[in-house]
Amino acid sequence: MKRFFTAAIICTGSLLLWNCRPNDDNTTKIVERDKQEVFNENIKEIETFLKTNSVEVLEDGVSFETVASEANNSIWKQTEYPLQSITVKNLPYFTGSQGLQKQNDPVEYKIYYLILNEGGGETPMIHDNIFTSYIGYNLDKSIFDKEQFGFWSAYPAYSIYPEMIAGYRQILEKIKTATYITDNGDGTYTYENPGRVLVFIPSGLGYFSSSPIGSIGAYTPLIFDITSISMKEADHDNDGILNKYEDVNGNGDLWDDDTDGDGKPNFLDLDDDGDGYTTREEITYTTTVDGETVNKLYDFDKIPNCPGGSVKKHLDKNCH
Repeated sequence: MKRFFTAAIICTGSLLLWNCRPNDDNTTKIVERDKQEVFNENIKEIETFLKTNSVEVLEDGVSFETVASEANNSIWKQTEYPLQSITVKNLPYFTGSQGLQKQNDPVEYKIYYLILNEGGGETPMIHDNIFTSYIGYNLDKSIFDKEQFGFWSAYPAYSIYPEMIAGYRQILEKIKTATYITDNGDGTYTYENPGRVLVFIPSGLGYFSSSPIGSIGAYTPLIFDITSISMKEADHDNDGILNKYEDVNGNGDLWDDDTDGDGKPNFLDLDDDGDGYTTREEITYTTTVDGETVNKLYDFDKIPNCPGGSVKKHLDKNCH
């Protein structure tokens, strides 16, 4: 399977502009409803759709057809692409018009999905930068938007990279990126064996009460046909340490690692230990290359501990 994408196209199409800002103040608002109540309604709508529709997987997109409830060729019962599900919580923060905002969402959401192709590359982590393409469908089978050339996204939003809705971002951990990417030399790239997933997202992991475009109503479940093409490991605070190494307690949650207790998690903090020296300064060393003195950053596993200490120097405020 081959696909083409143009690297210069980063954020085109209507969806990408508001996709990074669920609950943004610029979107149309209506009265907020209880999230658990809405999810209970959404999951019934989604399961009814899965039981009364079949799906044909095409080269570019999918086609849904109405069938008898729980027919053998329904999405619910077909076996070519086994229906799977996961239960997840909402992401703890989102990037809105006021910057990073905390979400207090107690609901445990069920996401149904079909892996259309596993992919042959790497499996992204939640905080990696990811290049994907997609087609978005409503439950009435209409397409509300698509991005066929692909775009970079991040979590949380980073530089020019937007932040996608939680359900979109979370399902990407179930597939891999493309096996090979070849530069064609004309501004386009060829990629082979990308991951592809069809996911059914309840509104609590989407736009909930927001109505970013007219073809998506409030509290509406959505369907995404997503292709995962490429990824880059991220360093959100540009301190020289990749996000994956800022998980100090090793529990997979970057948001609860705050060495200096200043309210900023280490992966968003320029000075992890709060000693007045930036992390980048503390992991920089001087060496000689071709007779010239240059500054370099330690590889993470080579960052020294403080003399007599047991933690790396950038995490110990008593070590300069």
